[in-house]
Amino acid sequence: MSHRTGFWSSSTGLDWEHGLIAGTGSLGAVLSGTPERHVVHVCHEEFFAPVNSAIPAPRVGSAIDEVRSAVLAGDTDAAAAITSRLARDDGYDGQLIWTDPFVPVAALSWVPDESSPESTYRRSGDFVTGRVEVEWSAADSARRGIAVVPDRAAGTLFLELSSSRDIRGVLSLDPGDGERGIGDYPSTDYGVFLTETSTLEPGRWVVDVRVDAAALPPFVREHPPSPWPPTRARLSVELPAGVDPQPVDGGVRILVAGGTPTRLPIRVELLGGLAEPAEPAGVTHASLFSACSLDLHSDIGDDHSYEHVLERAREGDVPAMLAAIELAFASGRHTILSATGVLPPTLVGIWQGTRRPAWSGDWTQNGNVQHGGVASLVVSGTPELLTSYLRAVFRHTDHYAENAERVFGAPGWLLPARFDSHGRSNHFATSYPHLYWVAGGAWILRLAWDQFSATGDLATLREYAWPLAQNVMAFATAIGVPDDAGTLHLVPSYSPENTPGNRTNPIAVDATMDVAALRDAARIAIRIADLLGEDADRTTWRSFADRLPPYRVADDGTFAEWLDPGLAEELGHRHASQLYPFWYEEDDAAQAPELRRAAIETIRRKLAWRDERPWAGEDGRMEMAFGLVGLGLAAARLGDADAALRCVESLARDFWRSNAVSTHDGDSIFNVDASGGLPALVIEMLVQSQPGSLMLLPALPAAWASGSLRGVRARGGVLVEELRWDGDGATAVIRAVPGSDAARAGDILDVSGLGSSVMVDLSRGPQTIRLERRTAAEPAPPR
Repeated sequence: MSHRTGFWSSSTGLDWEHGLIAGTGSLGAVLSGTPERHVVHVCHEEFFAPVNSAIPAPRVGSAIDEVRSAVLAGDTDAAAAITSRLARDDGYDGQLIWTDPFVPVAALSWVPDESSPESTYRRSGDFVTGRVEVEWSAADSARRGIAVVPDRAAGTLFLELSSSRDIRGVLSLDPGDGERGIGDYPSTDYGVFLTETSTLEPGRWVVDVRVDAAALPPFVREHPPSPWPPTRARLSVELPAGVDPQPVDGGVRILVAGGTPTRLPIRVELLGGLAEPAEPAGVTHASLFSACSLDLHSDIGDDHSYEHVLERAREGDVPAMLAAIELAFASGRHTILSATGVLPPTLVGIWQGTRRPAWSGDWTQNGNVQHGGVASLVVSGTPELLTSYLRAVFRHTDHYAENAERVFGAPGWLLPARFDSHGRSNHFATSYPHLYWVAGGAWILRLAWDQFSATGDLATLREYAWPLAQNVMAFATAIGVPDDAGTLHLVPSYSPENTPGNRTNPIAVDATMDVAALRDAARIAIRIADLLGEDADRTTWRSFADRLPPYRVADDGTFAEWLDPGLAEELGHRHASQLYPFWYEEDDAAQAPELRRAAIETIRRKLAWRDERPWAGEDGRMEMAFGLVGLGLAAARLGDADAALRCVESLARDFWRSNAVSTHDGDSIFNVDASGGLPALVIEMLVQSQPGSLMLLPALPAAWASGSLRGVRARGGVLVEELRWDGDGATAVIRAVPGSDAARAGDILDVSGLGSSVMVDLSRGPQTIRLERRTAAEPAPPR
């Protein structure tokens, strides 16, 4: 089987979460329903309804020494009480403040005047063009269809209606019957703050949506939302000649002529918001999707529906499992590319079908974005798209400086765990003290550096990574607390979203993730300063990194999540934040054999914990896709192919639906984390890179006996054009990316894999290399 370019399904998408998705990067549409009534939810990447407070972070900085003393004394409940008291003094009412919700601009329904039970039914999606459609034959033999076609270059969606004979129907605002949120995340129905009107104008039908500020709750009116999001959106549906539009209540009746599809362009105009650069000329969905592909030789063709592949994979069928991974890899990339425009994908990409969204549908930075939405953008051949994330982050730099000063009394930037319309650290609670998580800026700096490492793009490095590095390090070097031996401790600190096993409160000392990310940030900041020839206090930055506490093996033999030996592990948790040292470049402080063994033990124990209750929902542990991505990435880096494979197979089998969209938990909650994370994990199993070296098939599982991978971007400005492997060995075509010289220390690349290695001179153009599989007893060939 060649790489996947599409899918089909005979299932019906009865609600938006099971609908088909299409997107231009900036406009998104979800197509759901039945032949009697289809619904299209239309979204815009900027449309976060400004309905929640943007109150500044609480002024904890005035009492930060009091908070630190309590935490160092082990009384984290007292530290939480101090935080809550200071928040109340600053006007907080004790309720959790949510980010502004990502909501649909409008929901449109298409109801034909005539309907009859269908005799055939098929949904399909084309990953290359981005087109999705539903086709059916009615009992009277009439053939009908509805499709959404994205045009990335034009920034337009097309609603396409078709019938084998003339039909009329009504296109109208959908009342939203059956819209639902997920649990209490949040419980507010934000639709009550929005008003919609529709009018028929010459040549188009227009829907206006406004935010009713007078309807907002008293606390929000007293502490207003951010002024950034637009307070008004206008959706227009163009009506071409021949559709004979007639106004009806809330919509328009039109004619669909038989034999020729009727295309209705859909555009969205926002009044307010921020102006951003347009998509570069010539960029299409097809050009982005074709940059990378995977073929595991599943031998299951396109004649099998997606639900049939998933059903067989869940029954343990080996070829079907391979096909499920191929489909997840391709559909995941299609999803993320469709949702990446001026801004990066949110938790739900660029799609939403409710005004009670799960977790507001924002950018959650303690894992969802980095191991989800943007995880595969660089390595899967589209590194330029990562700039969307940097662009979104840099909208709120004033707020990061405000956070640092108000929460820690420090200079520099403190980035929030969640953001969208503002960047203030005001989303926290006693159980989730996100304002004390200090790794956010460093993690983004790592992604920005890896983008540069793949491209050599000094301009983007200077525009985004350098100011980020300066401000992350200004903050980091100000918050370290020295002990009598001179070791610097991070206090308060927070490992998302976990609590030490012997504490009742998550606030802690030296969360491993915080330490690892800031140590990494110091290394990157020095490199950037050297590359750009900038003045910087390199000595202070090196000293800061060197004085951070060492990693440790916990009493239970795992890689400790907190570096304070007084804090007990809590492995029964969906996050795996302590594994940060094993996700990216080699961390010299984590290379001791005992630490690597402990990390592998952490991975295996966490997978076993999930396996004890392998279902989603109440008491289930099949939750949070990006947690599995984090486990898998570390397993791949540590050479544990079996553990990495377990993560990939679980994601592809249990976290995907037959509409080719991933979920947050096993078959629960529309979410794109796995869509971005699975391709990144698969690539890490097959191609890894460090400065000056490339490792091929470092975590190849036996189940992947043969296959191919194309279009991988690696550190050092290296492109793996193609990698093929079988039982005898592997062949790879490797070259340097034009213009990437700044990302390399030299042109000699050490390529290894399958027990062999070879030195490649990238200055000689594309190089084809062959690595023969050899056993441990066979000597390595001369280099």
